Amino acid sequence: MYDRDNYVSMQLTVLGTLIRDPTHIGEAMAKLSAELFDADITRTLYNALSALYLAGSPIDPLTVRKQTGEDYGVAIDEALAHQTGDVLYYCDALRDYRRLVLIHAAASEILGTENIEAAAKVTDKLNGLFVSRRGAERLTARDAANEFMASQNYDEAPQYLSWGIDALDKGLFVEPGDFVVIGGYASAGKTLLSLQFARHLAKDGRRVAYYSLETGNKKIRDRLISSMGHIPLSKIKRHELTPEEWKRAGNACKDLYDLPLDLVRASGWSVGDIQADALSHRYEVIFVDYLGIIAADGKSRYEMVTNISIGLHTLAQAHGITVVALQQLSRPEKDKGKPRPPTLSDFRESGQIEQDADVAMLLYPSDPNDNHSDRVLKVSKNKDGDKLSLTLTFDGPCQTMTPKPRDESREIMRKLSADGRAVKAELRQQAREDQSLQVNFEDLPPGSPGELPF
Repeated sequence: MYDRDNYVSMQLTVLGTLIRDPTHIGEAMAKLSAELFDADITRTLYNALSALYLAGSPIDPLTVRKQTGEDYGVAIDEALAHQTGDVLYYCDALRDYRRLVLIHAAASEILGTENIEAAAKVTDKLNGLFVSRRGAERLTARDAANEFMASQNYDEAPQYLSWGIDALDKGLFVEPGDFVVIGGYASAGKTLLSLQFARHLAKDGRRVAYYSLETGNKKIRDRLISSMGHIPLSKIKRHELTPEEWKRAGNACKDLYDLPLDLVRASGWSVGDIQADALSHRYEVIFVDYLGIIAADGKSRYEMVTNISIGLHTLAQAHGITVVALQQLSRPEKDKGKPRPPTLSDFRESGQIEQDADVAMLLYPSDPNDNHSDRVLKVSKNKDGDKLSLTLTFDGPCQTMTPKPRDESREIMRKLSADGRAVKAELRQQAREDQSLQVNFEDLPPGSPGELPF
């Protein structure tokens, strides 16, 4: 039976806990809505918390009192007298209890109907209340057609995420809620490139967090200044800056100062920890360096990494946060003695990653024998666009990657193609000289000698 006092007590417990300790305010707000608070006092307190949360203001008894007015001082004290160690459980319980109240009301309404048609309408409403997932979206074909025409005629063009590289800005259509994965070999420059992306997105006005699970914030900070000031990282580490470099470092710090970019040391964190922190701070884009070392449950590495990938994908979709995760690639396999370019199947430890990703980029040296060579950035999966590849000049000392001029990129690709043709010709010659060597050039896998590794 419906117990009014118990329902109000649950509301006060949720509100009092969040006022006293807003650690889980983001996750709680994702579960709550104003209609769950059916008393004037509790709804006013909830609306005050919601307004403070959306404004990015601190949440404590003083700020809530200021938001609601002095008349609500007694109500705030009453809420603070209620608290729990598991506020998210109470949020779910509050939603279930509210749904039960509505189900009872709908059942009573059925008893008062006078005909089948009226009873059927109330029954439909009752059935809908048994759908437990909040925020389920349903769109009829007619509504989809109408919405499309209206959006194309009247809505402004969507602002897709900008990456600071023209080819990516034109070719990628990444939106809030998308899951992007950047794969690369060890020391290929994944962290370098992702920090460059994070800084550009923050400069573009996005609220960005960079979660590092293996590198301390001090090292990330130094890499940012090295890149922004074009200062060799080694000189920063040794405190050997010249006067000119000091000037560039000062300008870099000035540019960094107002960026909405947070560096978060997340060693040992789980997807749930990252989600709670991201929601609490209202981030729009989060970077995770890297996926493979997030804490997770599972009986094997394959199962653990699979669960991590699914968790990050769900985080992005459920909360409208763009997630950019870094992941190691397996060691490059060799084809006829030469390393082959990576493919999506090289994501280490789980094939789930390539399935979950909306966009997957692969980063690797253009010369597999020279880790100082230019980098190839290959977009191998692009749900809403075409695959593409580009060559980046790699400046390891100053922590930057910049696109090569188009004609220079073409020359690099031409050379790679020529080298590949030479290798293929050599294999044909060997096949002619040695009848035991069987080579079917039509069946060579993508990326084999003679194929462009893009």
